Amino acid sequence: MDHQQELSPCHPIGVESIMEKIQNCQVTIEESRRYLLPYVKVLLEDENNGSSAHNDSRDYSDAEIADESLHCLEECYAAVNILVNQLADSGLVNLEQSNNVQLNSEEENVYLLMAATCIAKADFIGQHFLKLTEADSLSNDSGPIDDIVGGESKVVQSCMARLAELSLRVAHLRTTIIPSEVSKTNDENDDEEVITPDSIIDAYCQYQRRCLRSRSKPAISSLAELRQLATSQNCFVSDLLEEDRRRQQYDIDINNDDGNAPVEESVTTARAQPHAQAVTVLLGEASSLIQPLAAWRDGLISSQQSDKDIVSLLQQMCQETIEMLDNEAQKLAVTIGAWFRPDQRGISILEQNGNERQEAADLLSIESSLEEMAFLCQVLSRYSTFSRQTVLRDDSNKESSGSELRNLLTEQSLHYSTFETRLATLQFNQALSLATPQLIELGRPSLKVPSIVEDAHFVCVRAIDRAAGTRSERAVWTVGHWVTEVWGVDPGSGMSGESVKNVYQALIEGVGCIGEPPDVQDNQHHAGQGAKTKPENAFAAALLDAVDDGDVHDGKNDHARTGLKSAPASGGISSALWGTLGGGRKVHSLQTRIDAEMCCLNGIVASENSCQALSTLFSELVDEQLEGDEDISDAKKTSMLTFARDELASHARSYHNLLKQRVRTLVSDVCGADDLFDCDGKLCLQNLRLFVENEVYYLNASSFRSMEDEERLEAEIIAPIRRSQIFEEVGRDKCDAAVVLQMAEEMSLKSTEIILSVLLKSERTKEFNDWGALLLSKQVRLLQNTYCGLVLRGDIDAVSNTSTILTQFNRVNQAVSILQLEKPSDWLMFAYKIDGGDDTNLTAEEIKKVMSLRVDFLEDAINKVCSQISANQVCKK
Repeated sequence: MDHQQELSPCHPIGVESIMEKIQNCQVTIEESRRYLLPYVKVLLEDENNGSSAHNDSRDYSDAEIADESLHCLEECYAAVNILVNQLADSGLVNLEQSNNVQLNSEEENVYLLMAATCIAKADFIGQHFLKLTEADSLSNDSGPIDDIVGGESKVVQSCMARLAELSLRVAHLRTTIIPSEVSKTNDENDDEEVITPDSIIDAYCQYQRRCLRSRSKPAISSLAELRQLATSQNCFVSDLLEEDRRRQQYDIDINNDDGNAPVEESVTTARAQPHAQAVTVLLGEASSLIQPLAAWRDGLISSQQSDKDIVSLLQQMCQETIEMLDNEAQKLAVTIGAWFRPDQRGISILEQNGNERQEAADLLSIESSLEEMAFLCQVLSRYSTFSRQTVLRDDSNKESSGSELRNLLTEQSLHYSTFETRLATLQFNQALSLATPQLIELGRPSLKVPSIVEDAHFVCVRAIDRAAGTRSERAVWTVGHWVTEVWGVDPGSGMSGESVKNVYQALIEGVGCIGEPPDVQDNQHHAGQGAKTKPENAFAAALLDAVDDGDVHDGKNDHARTGLKSAPASGGISSALWGTLGGGRKVHSLQTRIDAEMCCLNGIVASENSCQALSTLFSELVDEQLEGDEDISDAKKTSMLTFARDELASHARSYHNLLKQRVRTLVSDVCGADDLFDCDGKLCLQNLRLFVENEVYYLNASSFRSMEDEERLEAEIIAPIRRSQIFEEVGRDKCDAAVVLQMAEEMSLKSTEIILSVLLKSERTKEFNDWGALLLSKQVRLLQNTYCGLVLRGDIDAVSNTSTILTQFNRVNQAVSILQLEKPSDWLMFAYKIDGGDDTNLTAEEIKKVMSLRVDFLEDAINKVCSQISANQVCKK
């Protein structure tokens, strides 16, 4: 006491406080050592003997050991930290400097030596941490002390991270406050190895590496066992999985037949994906270990000058551990990836046989392999992005580190792109071989579409979805190019002797439009090669034969009666459907050929809708890639997707144009065309022409009443149209709504052309008065109602908009309006765009001819009006 009083005036170091803190620190360390000793013994016994029996009531699980260790070592560090702060407050140490403690007097040396000895004993924290990192788990089957696999409580990792931090802080204190000569003396007297920051960092890195390998071991071991079993049975891993799937499906079917199916009937029978599962588990566990370390690394901030060194050490530990985990994960992933292709029968089939035709079971095996490959690419791509954004390697390490995983991803994406297009081609070819008319909607048994259209759309959607799931631009581009080709409209396709390569060519050749698969048709063709066939362009002649009750026409009229010559070269499928079906095959009945044509038209509409849907799908992919980012480089990345989107939209328009061409040809064949007007009116449009040519339009009130009689007009104009083949087929519900609308538009256009042709070009000039104009107006309205009724019969579909039908009558309606004028000059009051280049308006010359049909219009008045119209037109130009 006297000694303290003597030192106090000159050395205000707080001797009593220092001694108290030293004593508390020693007691705390010793108590913690004794408390943790049973846990250490258990860990050592388990490591040496594999198992041990515990006689006390303690919980020796990994979580409990880590939690108790952290609790005790936190108390130890707290005691050491209090002592250090007391030394700093007393002026014995400077926390801002390392190994630069100056001993001013013998008394200071005594107290500092006592404190240094106590702090050196705190190495117990680091020693216990090293034991924990090297120990084996007591809760898990193997591996280091870690959180229980699949368990909800996750405390071990956080405890171990905090223990590593405490160990680093204690090791850093040794180099900060203990004089170098005192440190050497303690090291010589200490039996155990000195704990340094580098040894702690290395131990933590190795601990996390063991955790990663332990967590991913079950999935990788399961895959390795499968490979060994496959090798022993001389088969592929995929064969074992397929056999297991079939066994599971068989058991489920048996239980269903016995009525004993469990509630969990939805137990998955899908093929397992062991390679993708192993990689997913591996990279997922690596990500779960890396992410907290990255967050810890990025969140470390030194609030004081004295914390800079320890913060730097902690950041170094986090970064080295992250790089260790990333390297280990990539190395194992590359190994698993190298196993994938040799283990897949489907991949082997594609590599050996290329695009040759495969059995259905082989296609399933190939598709299963591609499903797993696509998912594998997605997992690799996601982790590669995560690694690039999280690991933050030095520039010197970026090129070398991670290159193996990137190479694996590039290789897998390239192989996937090639195999996906091969599979899609095989599936499309199989769909061609099995193509038949298929129902479009339930409850409408007559409405059919070629199955090749539906199948091709399904194949394309599956391929696009898989390719998009890979997150590989190369895969999406490759599949997108194949999709645009399979729906492409090639004017030169469909040539005799060429194999069918796309949907358009299949429709051109009538594949799937007859109720027999092409294979069956080929067999029938070979069986009856010697049979005599009709000329290919014989549909119109056959139809005339039918309506004439079998009257035979000579060969000269056959060529004149066919409307097939007007079909475009790229869309003339009539030669395949109406003639010999593909050049020399079995000749079908007239009704069969008509049914096939209706099915084909439905297929064209379905193809248009499919192209629009696929274009929308690519548009969504473009939006996903550009969402929230307007970088030019990203725009370049989506250029191929944009190209596929625009190409498919263009194909949709081409299919719509093809529909118009085919319907125009069909209407010409069935209802009459311009080159069939020399016939005797058996077809409905021929009948309309004969009726208008023979109709008298110079009437009085009495004759008008008899001429406008509903029964007369119905019998002579409307009834033949309603009895036409098109109306009958539509009435049997064989056509899609879009096909019906196109038919109505084409028949409306043909009808207006016939009426205007009689009015403007007929050799026998018609004479009109106001009564005759009223009669013609009623007849036109009846035609409009008839064609609109064709579209609106039954349920009104969303596509059933009659405005396009009424548009076809614009020119005739203008002519009727002119004929109903009181005087020619009244026409100048109408707002029609005369001779404006619009096909739906009459030209100035046509207006003059129509006016001249009115017997009561003076020629001078007509010329004056027409001159005014021409002058107005010049002013507009």
